[in-house]
Amino acid sequence: MTEVYDTGMGLLVESADVLEATAGACESPDDAARLSALAERIRTYLATSRATTPLGMPRIVSAQGRLMEEDVIHRTAESNTSHIRIL
Repeated sequence: MTEVYDTGMGLLVESADVLEATAGACESPDDAARLSALAERIRTYLATSRATTPLGMPRIVSAQGRLMEEDVIHRTAESNTSHIRIL
């Protein structure tokens, strides 16, 4: 038998699916609302997380993807070094 390892992200996706299914079967509207809200919170978290990093590390969203001229420090007569500043 081949062992199958779950990932944290996979477990969270499965948990959200089960919570939604359970919410649909609830007799109490309040319980259904709470379970649905929790499933939505998990899905929102997953949407803002990178699958390649450990859980809890948010996706870093770049404000802009283009290198601007003001980000480049050019060599001058006084300075013989140059570099690009990446924030």
